[in-house]
Amino acid sequence: MKPSPSSSPVPLHEDSTFRVLVMLASAVGMGGVVASLTTLKQGQYGFEFHWTNLAIPGFFAGAVIACIYWLMIFRFSARSASGGGRRPIVVASFALLAASIVAFLYPVRFIPEQKRGDVIIGLSAAIVVLSGIGYLIHTIVRWLEQDGEENSGTEPDDPE
Repeated sequence: MKPSPSSSPVPLHEDSTFRVLVMLASAVGMGGVVASLTTLKQGQYGFEFHWTNLAIPGFFAGAVIACIYWLMIFRFSARSASGGGRRPIVVASFALLAASIVAFLYPVRFIPEQKRGDVIIGLSAAIVVLSGIGYLIHTIVRWLEQDGEENSGTEPDDPE
C-alpha cells in the first residue's frame, strides 16, 4: 500500500514564505549595491568607500526597486498559463539587467589607466566562466526535469 501525501506541494509563486524570503534577500542585495555605489569615491590607489548621506536613501531605493520587481514577477506568474502579460516582466527584467551591468562596471572608471586593461581581462574571464557554469546548471536542471517526467509514469510496484 502506498502512503498518500498529506497535501500537494504549493507552487512557488503561491508560497508566501518563499515570496517573503526572495523579496527580503533581493531587497537587501539591491539596497546594498545602490548604497555602496553612493559611497564610492576616487582614491589614491583606485576607489575607496566614503560615507555619504545618500547611502541610506540609496539602500531604501534599491530595496523598493527589488520588491516592486518581485511583486511583478509573482503577480504575472500566476497568469503565465494563459501566456499573456509577459511584456512588462520582460521590459522590467531587461531594465534591471542593464542597471546591474552599469552598477557592476561603474567602479571600473576609478581604476588607474595602467591597471584597467588587466581588470577588464579578469572581468571578461569571470563572465565567461560564470556563463559556462550557468549553462551547465541550466542543462542539468533540464535533464533532471526531463528524467523526472519520464519516470513519473512508471513507478515500481511495492513488493508488499
